[in-house]
Amino acid sequence: MGNDTQDRVARAHPGDGPRIELALVPPSSPYTSVVREAAEKAGAFFVKMDAATPVELAERVLVVDLTQAMAAQSLGHRVVAITDREDLDCFELVRPDEVFTRLPRAIRNLVELERLRARVAQERQTVQYLNQIGLALSAITDRQELLEAILLHSREAVKADGGTIYLKGTDDRIYFSAAQNDTLEFEPSKTSMPIDENSLAGFVASSNKLLNIDDVYEVPADAPYQPNRKFDEASGYRTRSMLLVPMRDRDNGVIGVLALVNRKPHFGVPIADFSRCLPFGEAHVALAGSIASQAAVALENYRLYEDIRQLFDDFVTASVQVIEARDPTTAGHSDRVARLTVVLAEAVSDAGDPAFAEHTFSQQQLEELRYASLLHDFGKVGVQEKVLLKANKLYPWEMERVEWRFRVASVQATLECKSRELSDAPLADRALALDEDLRCIQAMNKPHFRYAEEDLALLKAIAARWCLAPDEPALSSYEVSRLCIPYGSLDADERREIERHVEHTYQFLKVIPWTKGLGSIPDIAHAHHEKLDGTGYPLGLTRAQIPYGARLMAISDIFDALTASDRPYKPAIPEARAVSILREEAERKHLEVEAVELFVGTRLWERAGIKLS
Repeated sequence: MGNDTQDRVARAHPGDGPRIELALVPPSSPYTSVVREAAEKAGAFFVKMDAATPVELAERVLVVDLTQAMAAQSLGHRVVAITDREDLDCFELVRPDEVFTRLPRAIRNLVELERLRARVAQERQTVQYLNQIGLALSAITDRQELLEAILLHSREAVKADGGTIYLKGTDDRIYFSAAQNDTLEFEPSKTSMPIDENSLAGFVASSNKLLNIDDVYEVPADAPYQPNRKFDEASGYRTRSMLLVPMRDRDNGVIGVLALVNRKPHFGVPIADFSRCLPFGEAHVALAGSIASQAAVALENYRLYEDIRQLFDDFVTASVQVIEARDPTTAGHSDRVARLTVVLAEAVSDAGDPAFAEHTFSQQQLEELRYASLLHDFGKVGVQEKVLLKANKLYPWEMERVEWRFRVASVQATLECKSRELSDAPLADRALALDEDLRCIQAMNKPHFRYAEEDLALLKAIAARWCLAPDEPALSSYEVSRLCIPYGSLDADERREIERHVEHTYQFLKVIPWTKGLGSIPDIAHAHHEKLDGTGYPLGLTRAQIPYGARLMAISDIFDALTASDRPYKPAIPEARAVSILREEAERKHLEVEAVELFVGTRLWERAGIKLS
């Protein structure tokens, strides 16, 4: 490689991970020590704002203390704000009285998200580098196929009867990786040999020098290398001329050895008389050296391709971990949905049913669908944590205030009875009524409580019955409206915020420079909550507009949400009931009927290795 290419490679593979800088605005904020400690624990660099340039500001994540500074309506997605306001657009809002409990977690989430964005940028550079060198190399991506092609073209170029490629392992040994021979049919050995002078290939690998030998049986006994004749002795073959060339990486290190055996007049014709084997000339040495260099680049290209695939897998894994760190109650959901969706797609491809004739999935498309399924909920990182984790109709601190008021009401009742010198009977009656009303509120606070019209009257009666003061009921009208949420734990505004996670997912995924064959990931993930009749969200797409992979993912997503046993707001639904709900959704034209029946009829969750409670 030339220096320019080496420079590009160096830039594409920096030694250090992404540097995330975090600053506090204003610098005089009393929360400096808290922010600095949280930044350091999150692996970010805490920096001062005093001498920052506009470019530096744009590249930093910020904590803005709005108790000390004014701010616009929108602060941006790279800002955590300390404020009592709830109308600001930023990554997360932290109230001043929650700084010590919530701010470190908010900073950790923001830094991790920025680190993921930086890794995406690095991946872009790596992919660009791969494309640049790939233009000059074969498009083969299968390692063994690549080795066989290198060896075949090498032998053809110098008219060698046989050849072997040895690749260096991590244990200072070289391994037989590919072997060909026109004259002798044999199974290539899968063994290895040490990198030392006891073999010709070992010597070349250790010395980083090529060997051109006219006749291996005439190598002097005092030569620093000696041939291994075991193959000839076992097979009856006669090795004469050999050309062994080191395959070097861009750092001039040996990654393998290309060994060519017995040059002959005509390539592809078996040798009938080994005495007619020819030595390799200088032109063959130069040509083999050039081919070995290209082979090394091709192998480096393959290794880089595999590293990128692993990097992307790690990136996806890290993204899923971010989701699950924000919402631990759904841990494992993304992985289960991915497994279910891929198994369903494979079943569709193999079904042989006319209903699925237009839908088959290649390995590339299955991989695309798997990544889309793993990342389908990534947008939840943009949802307020209190909404994301809300388990009941009232937030925990709201329920605590209600319970506190009822305790105060109980104390007031006791004091009133004593001041009027009443007997214990009225006091016991009031205490019992308070306790019953509070238990009623606690029951109605659960997300699975089925709300009815008479419940509203009951709550209003409770609110009117218990007052701490003339204008201070024990149960406020706001709390009554919360407790009257028909089903689940979210009101309309909170549900809309949760539903926006789909749009957040799409906005995140669409900026990633997806490689060939993965470009539909954003659209697939974007549509997993759409319904065939157009009543889904966020776009209200109809059947023909929804990618087929997203239609399959919707089935998997609903099934796992129903049967998961780790949701605090609902118990796992039995298998039979979950199947019934899927079929009901299909009858309502929300899900694909044929795909649902295939999913249910073949019990694909078992094939995916998912055990139901």
